[in-house]
Amino acid sequence: MDAKVTEIRVGTLASPAVATILPTATLREAADAMMTDGLGLLVVSDANGPRGVLGERDLVAAISEGLDLDIERARDHGSDDIVGVEAEASIVDAAHAMADAQIRHLAVLRGGAVVGIVSIRDVLHALIA
Repeated sequence: MDAKVTEIRVGTLASPAVATILPTATLREAADAMMTDGLGLLVVSDANGPRGVLGERDLVAAISEGLDLDIERARDHGSDDIVGVEAEASIVDAAHAMADAQIRHLAVLRGGAVVGIVSIRDVLHALIA
């Protein structure tokens, strides 16, 4: 692997803003937010901070199960675990974290706080650039 690739830090690829949604938001509101902003992941967050993540796969699962998107709440779907790496981690480390957790979006952390999100697309573009 090219040494220049391993020098790229995941924090430089992360989106500058973290899209959040309240735990009480409906899945339809979550889907609308994802579509409006072209996102695949929302951080479920309240006044006390992040509580988990809700991804596009979670929405597809709810639809597949025939759930009512206007009734079901974000807090009841997705994951309570926020998989992430520190902003100074290499993109190779990010790719390994994504592969190990079988996810397509990864939280970028600074001191334990979520400061951005990086997608598998972001990582792939950096690796092949």
